[in-house]
Amino acid sequence: MNRAGERVELLVSLHKNEASKLDHFILGATLAICAYLAQTNPYAQLGVNKETFLLCTLLVFATSALCGFKRLEAVVDSIRLNAIALQQENDALRAYMLERVRESKRASTYYLARNYLLAAGTICYLATKVWATYQNDGWIPVN
Repeated sequence: MNRAGERVELLVSLHKNEASKLDHFILGATLAICAYLAQTNPYAQLGVNKETFLLCTLLVFATSALCGFKRLEAVVDSIRLNAIALQQENDALRAYMLERVRESKRASTYYLARNYLLAAGTICYLATKVWATYQNDGWIPVN
C-alpha cells in the first residue's frame, strides 16, 4: 500500500474512533439530563400546567437517548456486516454486501434524530421555565 493510502486509512480509523467517543459522550450526557429531570421535576395531574410540560421535556430527552442507543447499535451492526462482507470469497457477493453497507442510512438517521431531539428538549425546557415564571407572576391568565 502506498503512503497516501496508509494516511487515508489512518485518518478514517481515527475519525471512526473519535466519532464513537463523541456518540458515547452525548449518550451519557443525555442520560444524565434524563436522570436530573426525573429527580428534580415536580409531578402533578396531566393538564395545561408546568408539571405536564416538564414531563413532556423529559420524554423528549428520553427519546433522544433512545435514538443515541439505536445509533450506536446501527454503527456496530454496520461494522459487523462490513467484516462479514470482507470475509466472503465470492467477489460478486462481497461487492453486493459492501454496497448494502454503504447505502445504509440508519446510523445517520438516528444521528440527526438524536441531535434534533436534544435541541427540541432544550428549547422545551427553557420555554417551560419561562412560561412558568410568567404564569406565576400573573402575566399569563390561567382559567
